[in-house]
Amino acid sequence: MENLVDLVYRFKDYIFSERKLAENTIDSYYNDIMQFYEYLISLSEINNIEDLFKIEILDDYIIYLSNKEIENRSIVRKLSAISLFLKFLKIEEIIKENPSYLVTRPKIGKKLPVYLNLEEVEKFINSFNLTKSEGIRDKALFELMYSCGLRVSEISGLNIGSVYFKERVLQVFGKGSKERYVPIGERAITELENYLSKGRPFLVSKTKKTEALFLNFRGERLTRKGIWKNLKINAKLAGIEKNFTVHSIRHSFATHLIQNGADLRGVQSLLGHKNISTTEIYTHLDLTYIKEIYQKFHSHK
Repeated sequence: MENLVDLVYRFKDYIFSERKLAENTIDSYYNDIMQFYEYLISLSEINNIEDLFKIEILDDYIIYLSNKEIENRSIVRKLSAISLFLKFLKIEEIIKENPSYLVTRPKIGKKLPVYLNLEEVEKFINSFNLTKSEGIRDKALFELMYSCGLRVSEISGLNIGSVYFKERVLQVFGKGSKERYVPIGERAITELENYLSKGRPFLVSKTKKTEALFLNFRGERLTRKGIWKNLKINAKLAGIEKNFTVHSIRHSFATHLIQNGADLRGVQSLLGHKNISTTEIYTHLDLTYIKEIYQKFHSHK
């Protein structure tokens, strides 16, 4: 089975160089395939590599994942990774057929994303300790994230040169390194200027040079995990009991635009969504908001 390990490594190179998937997607797919590999090597009675990828094996793997109480949404994602892996094996002529297209995938319902209302956004963004460089940084970071509707990987990947202060525009590289430009709000500009003059200079390392916009205490680029950790700490300090994530800031940006009458196509462009069907989820959130208003103010509820 050693050659299968080599194929997994080659697959990782393939999705990086040929498919040009985002770094987070590559890591996720690689981990899913390695988990699948661990399952395959447990099937000691199978020696032929073709036999490892029969539809019966894939069906058994779905049952195996379900028995481990893994959510359907995660199972579907793992199957997507396996499907791409088998496609790669077919291209490389390792296998003759790709049976993954015949697999019945578990059904998943649409889950409405969690978002903050305007009051909660204000409470959260004003919760940072501005006597510390890290607090100045985090206020600027989350204000920018809310102002531009950024993904956590996008804001982590920003450089100083990504911000065009004169034009008040931000250069962003989204999924698949797709470039887009988004406007920056007045408040975000103010917080960024404050961070660059009063926060970042105290985080810069004397021995490490970097163009990264947001730095950690070691003077290195602030990672996704670091941003997530800072959000959790300050959400608690702000007294927000809602269980929200870094991505909820992006959801809040889109939801508030829709609530205020923004065009769906415009929101799609700002978010960098390839398909408008992805953006349409926010119309459902808006409907929830409308229902709340109706229940609160209509006399014949």
